[in-house]
Amino acid sequence: MGEARTLHRVLISAFEPFGGATRNSSQDVIHALVKRAERRQLTAQKEHRDVVLIPLLLPVEFATAAQILTHATSEHSPHLVISVGLAAGTDTIRLERVGLNLRDARIPDNAGAQPVDQAIAEEGEPALFSTLRQKAAFERITAADIPASLSLSAGSYVCNDVLYSVLHHLRNQNSGTRAAFVHVPDLHASNPPPTVDQACTALDLLISESLKCEADTHSPVGNLH
Repeated sequence: MGEARTLHRVLISAFEPFGGATRNSSQDVIHALVKRAERRQLTAQKEHRDVVLIPLLLPVEFATAAQILTHATSEHSPHLVISVGLAAGTDTIRLERVGLNLRDARIPDNAGAQPVDQAIAEEGEPALFSTLRQKAAFERITAADIPASLSLSAGSYVCNDVLYSVLHHLRNQNSGTRAAFVHVPDLHASNPPPTVDQACTALDLLISESLKCEADTHSPVGNLH
């Protein structure tokens, strides 16, 4: 009998436009990443067997987006869940390390909800850490001359809602699936520091590093402030 092949499923989500915008850069990055995968051009496909991307588009709505993502996680049982969102005004690919048990919206979501100082999960931990190999990925991304940073907060809007909710769900299910969130800048702004292609490469490297079985690196690359 031949060697059994492992199918590496990666659930990767983007958001619809919000706040009056007509485009969301996270959609463009996921679209480009899926196209690379179809052409078998991902580094993750070269370093790991049978990497399959499962794209998902989420509404910018508190609770609803998280429910769709956690349902898809239960349905597909992926190895990794990577959610991608837009952080306008930033100039790096931000690997978010912490999800906060907090909803505090400066602007309404696309359904008109604007929660203030609310918990996401009443009995949940105050914060949960992302579980991908983010430091290892950060080192590879910056070595490729792509602007990137390790971020300690995904904010308190729908992006954070999704990150905390999926980590909370996976913990409660005792699941082996690992998850994280990535913020990308407005890639349609004039002369954005990272391009769509660079953001796509950054996600590819994050996937490839996080499919490895070993723990994350312990390199001293944390932020001072």
